[in-house]
Amino acid sequence: MSATRQERAANLERWADDVDSSDLREVDTDALRQIAELVDQRRRVEDELDAAVRAARSAQRPWSEIGAMLGVTKQAAQRKYANKTVA
Repeated sequence: MSATRQERAANLERWADDVDSSDLREVDTDALRQIAELVDQRRRVEDELDAAVRAARSAQRPWSEIGAMLGVTKQAAQRKYANKTVA
């Protein structure tokens, strides 16, 4: 969980400790939890993808091939990943 989400969760817990129970109603939070889980999953995948692109560049693979694997142009791949591949 990111620091920002941890802070928000802590704030929500403090609020929950102080709220009057008569003001509460039951709600389904499954969709929100799923969003949070997917954001974490996306972050992990993006980190792994960054590492794979770095490995490909270290192996002297051209941006055109990397772009093809990403489903984008070589220019788009280079714009997104070039600054992440510099040693």
